[in-house]
Amino acid sequence: MIKFAVPVLCAAAMACMLAPVSALAQQTPPPAVNESGSPVFDKLRNEAIAKKIPLVIYLTGSSWCVYCNIFTNKHIKERDFKMESGKKFIFWMVDTGQEPGRSPGSFTFKFIPEEAGKVVGCLGSRAPYVVFGPPAVIILDPVSGKVIKRMVSQGDMDKEGKSLPAVIGECWKKFQEEGKAA
Repeated sequence: MIKFAVPVLCAAAMACMLAPVSALAQQTPPPAVNESGSPVFDKLRNEAIAKKIPLVIYLTGSSWCVYCNIFTNKHIKERDFKMESGKKFIFWMVDTGQEPGRSPGSFTFKFIPEEAGKVVGCLGSRAPYVVFGPPAVIILDPVSGKVIKRMVSQGDMDKEGKSLPAVIGECWKKFQEEGKAA
């Protein structure tokens, strides 16, 4: 029994370790300005470029993801977040619905708006911005399309010890300083 269990457990562990690598290997480069295939993303990116502020994408499953609802209530619906959104950063909330998959316990995502899947996606996606699933926050430099910071859970926010607008502001400031130093 032990001879059988050890190889099975090792194979399962290796599969879990390699999954993120395979997702990143499929990731496409950041899209050129106005060439993402998502009119909503392009419009928001252009607005962020014009205002010289970061673009923040929030991937959520508002109708089915308990963790997303907690994250939204704690951070996105916060008064400071609402006040700073549009002024200190441009915000895009990408909602996902679940569609049944082919094997038990699996599912695929239906993006709302649908074209959002061309920009952000989950494990196995060919989108330029890949996360393991919702909730996830991606802070982007709108000019280069480069990811400045990626937070994928409430745990990431807890480590920061600040509000989401404060984290966005700090990341943007640091990114700009690094650009000037280079």
